[in-house]
This record gives sequence, C-alpha cells and structure tokens, in this order.
Amino acid sequence: MANTTLKSFLAIYLLYEEDSDGDDEDDQRIAVCAVLLKSTSGRRPRHRQMFYIENVIHTFRLDEFKTFFRVCRSSVDILLEWISRTCQDEHIAGITERESTGGMPQVPLEKRVLVLLWYLASLDKYSSIADRFGLSESTACDATRTLANFISQHLLDKIIQWPSQNECIEISSIYRELKHFDGVVGMIDGTHIPIKQPSERGTDYYNRKDFYSVVLQAVVREDMQFTNVYTGWPGKVHDSRVFRNSPLFEIGPQLCNGNRHILGDSAYPNLVWCLVPFRDDGHLTPAQRRYNKTHASIRSVVERAFGLLKGRFVRLRYIDQRHIRTIVTTILSACVLHNICILNNDEFQEILEGEHVVPEFGDGHEAAVKRLTIARNLLQKD
Repeated sequence: MANTTLKSFLAIYLLYEEDSDGDDEDDQRIAVCAVLLKSTSGRRPRHRQMFYIENVIHTFRLDEFKTFFRVCRSSVDILLEWISRTCQDEHIAGITERESTGGMPQVPLEKRVLVLLWYLASLDKYSSIADRFGLSESTACDATRTLANFISQHLLDKIIQWPSQNECIEISSIYRELKHFDGVVGMIDGTHIPIKQPSERGTDYYNRKDFYSVVLQAVVREDMQFTNVYTGWPGKVHDSRVFRNSPLFEIGPQLCNGNRHILGDSAYPNLVWCLVPFRDDGHLTPAQRRYNKTHASIRSVVERAFGLLKGRFVRLRYIDQRHIRTIVTTILSACVLHNICILNNDEFQEILEGEHVVPEFGDGHEAAVKRLTIARNLLQKD
C-alpha cells in the first residue's frame, strides 16, 4: 500500500515539474526520484510453502516419507507418543501445548517434530527448512532447538538404557555361542562429529585430523542399540581421556558386575570390566592373535552403529552451530532417535564408514590375567 502511494506521488511530482527548464532542474528531479524509489525497494517477501504437511507430506507413500525424513512414519508416531506421555507424566508445559498469550498460535507438535527430523536428516539451513514448512526462520530454529533440548533432557535416560540383568545374560550368551567369547555385554568406541569452529575455546576443538569436532563416546549392544552415550568433549582430546572423565568410568564396575565386560579398541585402558586387544609388537602368541581377531570381529558392531547413526542423520556429518550446548543436544537427540528406530525395526541401508583412532595402551595385572585366560580358552576351542 505504501509503495503504491509513493509511486502515485512520484507521478504527480513529475507532472508538475515537466515545465521546468534547464539541465540542473532535470538532474535535481532525477535525483529526488531516485531517492524516493530507493526507499520503496525493501526486501522482497520470502516465498514460504504453506500447508506443506497437509498437501504434500500427508500424501507421501511410506517409501517417499522415509526418503526425506530418514525414518518411517511409525517411528515418528512412537516419538510423538514418548513426548506426549512424558509431558503428561512429568507435568511439563510448553511442549505439547502452551497457554495462549494473545500472539501467534503455537506450531502443532507434529509439525515441530517433522521440522526437527528434516533438520537432522539433511544439511539444509534454517532458512530453507523454514520456507519449506511455512514458518519464519526464528520459529523453525526455536522449534528445532527446543525439541532437541527436551529429548536430550527428558527422553535420553528412558530410551538409552543399560541392559537389564536378563538382557546382559542374553547378550553374553550370544557371543559365547557365536564367538566363544564369554561375558560380553557391550562394545565401546568414540567417533568425531564435525562442527563449525565454536564461539569459545575454538582451537581446542581442532582435532588431529584437521577439522573441528566434538567426541561422541558410546556403548552399543549386539543390535547396534546405544546403551550409554556421552558427548561434548573437544575433538582434540583423546578417547582415553574422554573415557576417564565420563560417568561410565565411575559406574562401569557396577554395571559390568560379576564376570561381565565391554570391549574397546586400543585407545582405551585395559580394565577388568573393559577389555582391549593385545598390543601387536610382532611377537604375539597364537592365543593372543586369536583373541585379537575375535575381539575385533565383535567390536565392529559399534563402528557399524556409528555408521548407521551418521548415515541416517546427515546433520551429524557437519553441525553448523557455534554453541557447544546446542551441538550436544543435537547429537544426543539423534542418538535417542537412533534407538527408537532400532527398537521399532526401522531399517536403514545407507551407512557411513567409521574411523579408527590412534592406539594408546594401559594394562592392569588383574585385567591382563582375565584377558589372557579368555584368549587361552578361545585357542582350546579350535
């Protein structure tokens, strides 16, 4: 409306000034018109795709939905159910619904969940995601961060859990029968999540592979389900230090009680409850070589789990954020969604290859004896 009024004024101005004589008057008139026209040329309104969910997503076939969101519809329904039930049981306000403030109505929960999933499943910028879902950029950003924060705070401990006593017995029996390796209840490893240089202590996050990252440490079980996750340490820090500073290092002996243990690669210290390979100095015994081979074949599950996580949630290949807290909640929410998909048999074929770490060794006497005993038992099975 303002542009139309101003253009009308320009037309009248030019009409009354058309009888002016001399080049000076013409130049002055042109200058005035240029200034007025420039004031009308504001930012063009952005094109937003309205009713994208109603008109497009709801018409997707099952395979089309999974192509774009990297999860199936039933996994989304499970997440929605988890969110709604948790908000109800713990009396959490503002997630499923909020009190009216007289402003814009709250974006529906399903739409906010789909915005978060699109964010995790792609490398699109907030501006692109906002336009697709008919939202402002600030609304899309807030919806993504709020939900990721909620998931990492309220759903993490509910969906990522250490195996129960009966489950530990089942997991251990699987590897005893398949690999003749007794007592295994999980596999541990770390992976780098590439990030933008953080706003604080940025150089600490520049890792030995020449990019900025945070370390994600995880324990997985036989089906690639996470049973323990820990993240946020700078990529410059070695896996063994992350491990020693994680809550798992303190509670590991209680979680792996009895003769149980998790398996880690050479980056970890050899402990009674966390067994690592023998250092290959070229003089390994047949029992030690057999142990290392079996150990590696079992441990490969955690590398495949990381590959599946990054293959499904492409955002973890590069998180374009500067604040570590936001980065951490993004990673943890993806880990929770990973477990939901595993528990829902939501299969995914695209797996990103994992990475190895530089060896670092530790060897306590009791742990070494335990490891050697298993190695000798393995040799006797041949």
